[in-house]
Order: sequence, then C-alpha cells, then structure tokens
Amino acid sequence: MNFKTFLLTILFTLQVYAVDDNGVRHYIKEYMETKMKSPVDKIETISNYTVEGTNGWEVYFLSLEMRIKIGKTYSKQTVPQVVFTKGNKIAFSLKDEDDQPYEKLLKPKVPKEAYDDAHFLVGSKDAPHKLLVMSDPFCPYCQEIIPEMIEMVQDNPKTFGLYYYHLPLLRIHPASDMTTKAMHIFHKRGDISNLKSLYYLLVDPRETNEQVILKAIKEKTGVRFRRKEIHAADIKKALDFDLAMKKRLMVTGTPTIFLDDVWDPTRFRYKKYLK
Repeated sequence: MNFKTFLLTILFTLQVYAVDDNGVRHYIKEYMETKMKSPVDKIETISNYTVEGTNGWEVYFLSLEMRIKIGKTYSKQTVPQVVFTKGNKIAFSLKDEDDQPYEKLLKPKVPKEAYDDAHFLVGSKDAPHKLLVMSDPFCPYCQEIIPEMIEMVQDNPKTFGLYYYHLPLLRIHPASDMTTKAMHIFHKRGDISNLKSLYYLLVDPRETNEQVILKAIKEKTGVRFRRKEIHAADIKKALDFDLAMKKRLMVTGTPTIFLDDVWDPTRFRYKKYLK
C-alpha cells in the first residue's frame, strides 16, 4: 500500500531514532508555540496505538490546553490534536491508498474506567466482547439502531456486555435534555424496557416546555417524574461525566459505537459475533 503523509515542519532537526510519548508532546508544544504563536499550558496523551495496515505508523490522540489569541487577548481553550509517528517522523496527517485521512477514520481507544457499573446496561460484564454506545434518543439513526442492539445483547448475554453513555444533541434536539435525564433514572432503576421506549417518545425534538415533555414521558411509560427529581444534582453529575467521556473519546455525533475498545464507524461489526 502507498501511504501519504504530511510531515510537521519543525524548526529543528529530530536528533532521535524514534519518537516516544514524551517526544511527541514536546514537539507538538514547540510547533504550536513557535508556528501557531499559541502558548501551550498542558498536553495530555489520551490514547496511542499502532494503526493496522500502515507498516508501523502509530497514532497519538492529544488534548492541548492552549491560550489562543483572539484580537488583543488570549482565550483558554482545550484543543484535540491527532498526530502520527514512525521512527523519527511526526505527521499531522496519514492517508490510505484511497486518499482517506486516517485522522477521520480513527478515535481513541476506550479507557478501562469507562466500563464501570454505572454505565453497564445489559448483557454480561464478563462477556468476551464489550460494546460502548453514545446515543441521543431523538437521533433518527439511534432510533433505528440502538433499541435493536440492546435487544440483541439481551438475547446474547454470554457474548456481549453493553455500556451506555448519554449524548444529548441539545442544539438540534433540546427535548433530549429532559428525556435523557429520565432515561438515566430508568437506567439506574434497571428499567431497560422504559429506557428503550423513550426512543419512540411522541414529542417534537425541538420542544423546550418541560411540562410537555414530562407529560409525553408519562403517556409513553406510565411513570410520572417531578421536575425536582429530573433536575437532581446527581443526574447532572452523571451526565457531566458522560460529556467528559465524549470529549475524551473525541466523539462528534450519534450513534457512536465502540466494539472491544475500538471505534466502529460501520456500527454493525458486533453482528459478526452473533450465532
């Protein structure tokens, strides 16, 4: 295969035989501060691994805490950055033989702490294959895919364990706010049936009236939630955790599905393990 790379133009020559984690962070910091004129306060390596089929290229997913100049002032921002390394080479982009950029085909691997009891939904925690899902109940593709996936995992508990993360897309589906909070409560109660039913909630995704949404939830599930219950501090904390994991895994939309720690852009690779 022929791979296209766009190497970093760094203002000094690499004097090492191989670039390690510390080297990657050092060079990116130098590049951003020298070329981009943006001070970097902190760089964290989120995940790194060898990219299959690239003859040894390794991908690094970084999180940069930077001060970016806007006008005459600096704004603190957290910026994701993907880079590739091989030997003493560092590249911003790596493309396959079809000219597809790997930075758009890959995501960080799921950290072990993401598979906690609070996010386990169905299947078995000891199953050989783990699925991690990030979903919005009003996303049309989620509605088509996720309830079916939940049912398949319920039917195959010796094969899969499914971990569920809420990712409400509030800009386009403001009704997801209340609905997701109700789903979180059902999840905590172990009421998987009612959680799934909220993928079919009869309410406009753009609805912002909380009473209208709570009424629709009552009509769909038979459960009446009070506003105080929905807006409890522990629910906000739980959803903030989900949002932080979304950022860590560089997720940009729904549904996003990881199979055995690795992002599955097809969303259906888990089916190969179904008997």
